[in-house]
Amino acid sequence: MRFDENYYNQVITEHGYKSIDFHPINFNLKNLERDYLRYRWLCHNHGDLFSEALSAGKKCVVSTGFGLSGAPHVGTVSQMLGAIILQKAGLNVQIVLGDLDSYNSRNQSLSLLSERAEQYKEFIEALGFDNKVGVLRKQITHLEVLLTAYLCANALCDADFSETEEDISYIYKEKGVYLGVEFPIKQSILLMASDFIELGKDYDNVLVTLGIDEHKYVKLTQKIISRQNLKVKVSGMYSRLTNGFNGYPKMSKSLPGSAITVEMKAIEIVSLISNYQEQNSNPLESTVFQMMCQLSNYQSNEIDALYLSCRQGGANWNKQKRQYADFIIELFKKWPK
Repeated sequence: MRFDENYYNQVITEHGYKSIDFHPINFNLKNLERDYLRYRWLCHNHGDLFSEALSAGKKCVVSTGFGLSGAPHVGTVSQMLGAIILQKAGLNVQIVLGDLDSYNSRNQSLSLLSERAEQYKEFIEALGFDNKVGVLRKQITHLEVLLTAYLCANALCDADFSETEEDISYIYKEKGVYLGVEFPIKQSILLMASDFIELGKDYDNVLVTLGIDEHKYVKLTQKIISRQNLKVKVSGMYSRLTNGFNGYPKMSKSLPGSAITVEMKAIEIVSLISNYQEQNSNPLESTVFQMMCQLSNYQSNEIDALYLSCRQGGANWNKQKRQYADFIIELFKKWPK
C-alpha cells in the first residue's frame, strides 16, 4: 500500500469528503488564514458546518489525541503543532493522551504509560500549548468517559468496529503489533469515540483533527451520535501522512525503523534526512519534502521554492535537507529526557 495522491483521492471520493489542499476553501477557523488551512490539512468532513457554528457563536471545540505506544515521531509532532496553531488562532482545543488506549491496543503497563504521558504533556506544553486555556489530559484521570463509553456500546455491533480497521493494519499484523480488531482494540476504539462524544456535555460542535488514516474513528463516532440521537455534532479535518523510511508506507510508533523520533540522536537524524534519496522527481512522494510541509515553520512561498528544489535535486536540495535536519534537531531538544 502507498499513501499517495491516488490513495488520498480514493478516500476523499469514497467517503464524500471535501478537499482542502490546492482547492478553494469556503470556511474560516477564527484567525487562521485560509491559505494556511490549504497548506497543512488535506480534507474535511463537515468542517464548513463547524465553521458556521463557530461564526454563529455556538460552543465549539477542537479535539485530537495521541497514542502513547512509543516516543513521538515527525508525524505525531506535526499533529501536536496543528493543535497548537488552532489554539493560537483562538479556538478551544482539547488534547487527549491515550494511556488507556495504549494499555489495551498495545498491552503496555500503566506505570510505563504514566511516565510517558508526563513526557508527552511536558513536551506539548514546551511546544506552545497553553494548558490553562485548553485541555491537555490523560484518559485514566477522566473515568466519566468510561461511563459514556458503556452507554454508547448498545448502539454498536462487531461489524462497526471491523469497518474502522486502518488501511495499514496488514503491516501491524505482519509485525506482530496486534492480531486484528479483537476485544482490547475495540475497547480502545470505543473509548476514543467516547472522548469526542463526552465533549457534547459542554459543547455543541466538535472538530476532530487526525491523520487521514484515522478518519474512520470519526465516522464511528458519527454513527453512535445518529443511532442514539445525540445533540452534539462531530466533524473531522484530516492531514496527509508522512511516508516512512526503510520501505514503510508511513511513520509509526509501533514500527521500529519507520520514523524519525524525538529520542533519536542528532547524528542519526542528520544521516536519515541528508542521505535520503528521492525515488522519482515528484516531491509529493519524497519523505523529506513531506516532512518539510507538515513539520516546519516555512511559509507557503518557501514551500513552493522547496518543491522546485526537491524536483531539481542537486547541491541546493542537499543544502536544504541539511538545514531542515538542524531545525528538527533543535525542535526535538524540547523532549524531556
